Amino acid sequence: MKKLIYSLLIFIGLTGCEKILEVEPTFYIDGEQAITNKRGVETALTGCYNALQQTGMYGRYLVIIPDLIADNLEWKGTTQEYGQFENNSLLADNIIVESVWDAHYNLLNRVNYVLYKLPEISDMSEAEKENTMAQLYFLRALTHFNLVRFYGPVPVKTQPTLNLGDNLNVPRNPVADVYEAILADLSAAEGKISVNNPGYATNGAVLALQADVALAMGNYELAREKATAIINGSYLLEPVYADLFQGEPGTEAIFTVLFNEQDGNRLAEYFFPTALGGRYEVAPSADLIASYDLADSIRLNASMALNPPYGLKYPDMVTMANNVPVYRLAEMYLIRAEAEARLQGSMAVIRNDINMLRLRAGIPTVTSDTYEQLLLDIEAERRREFAFEGKRWFDLIRTGRALEILPDITSVNQLLLPIPLVELQNNNHEGMSQNTGY
Repeated sequence: MKKLIYSLLIFIGLTGCEKILEVEPTFYIDGEQAITNKRGVETALTGCYNALQQTGMYGRYLVIIPDLIADNLEWKGTTQEYGQFENNSLLADNIIVESVWDAHYNLLNRVNYVLYKLPEISDMSEAEKENTMAQLYFLRALTHFNLVRFYGPVPVKTQPTLNLGDNLNVPRNPVADVYEAILADLSAAEGKISVNNPGYATNGAVLALQADVALAMGNYELAREKATAIINGSYLLEPVYADLFQGEPGTEAIFTVLFNEQDGNRLAEYFFPTALGGRYEVAPSADLIASYDLADSIRLNASMALNPPYGLKYPDMVTMANNVPVYRLAEMYLIRAEAEARLQGSMAVIRNDINMLRLRAGIPTVTSDTYEQLLLDIEAERRREFAFEGKRWFDLIRTGRALEILPDITSVNQLLLPIPLVELQNNNHEGMSQNTGY
């Protein structure tokens, strides 16, 4: 985190997803002049959303790593850092581990800086400020949520780093405290976003994140409540599954990280085989392919090609402008179903929520009549529905099934990533320590 901070003090996120520190001098602006009016706030807010495009976030690693460290993807390429994830032989100096950490704290500092400057802005109404703050709270909650699920206890950052001597040596906060900060931000954001722009946070996105966080925490009543609020709202399942990954976000999209020709990502390159111009770094696992029964061809064919197998959800090899879904309506059905099952509620509701997605996929409905089997049905449904969308690892951790399903996971210590070595070297606080086993 420390090595990124100095550039962030004077850089308000105007870059895309690659090489965030390698920017032209014209992009550097004095911290005291960066945000002085409404236009500056709008530019800085865009910079916060642009930070989601970083390689360490949805530009690559948040899409690939949760499926690679689990059982959806296999390493096929030459970059050894990916191999460490597949084999669960991670080292603290793994560049991907470091990139994920740095990218998230990069975004947190951008968000906190805008929040710090916002009270000084005189040409914005209170309603405009409230709308902006709510979006920033959502982004901060999402960022802390990713961090705590990957690393466990992490520093909670709610203030900007304004100089090199300012709050750089910080401890790791307990997991409970991280979740408390996440819930506080989401509570502050709920119902207060007054715009609905593609790629920006909405009130629906806040509800979706609340449902996901509540499910991870085991607060099943809250997860059910927030997921139901989304389901009863204005979102609609896309009739054709493959359309979810083509063009602009549709009726099912709740929150999507947008890319374009100027701000692209290299996901297609990493998924596509060399014969199609890709580098084939990762490929669908044989186990994932086998998990689709013969009738589930709609989702299989939209998610991957075979012979050789490769991912299809990010198909643009020309412009690399592949959008990345973070939350969509389908997940809310499965969150509600899982929450209902864990509360031992209505089996009819559980089956109906699962079957909403199975009907779209053109496969037979589930008829399970025990909660244990319904939870396995939900797990299998999530795997096929969200393949290559960065969900699988978090699902197996949340349900406590990682040790059972993943043969390379032999210890609970492997359920967290290591704290990056560079952070341990630069952060001198006694409360900054390495995760056990690394």
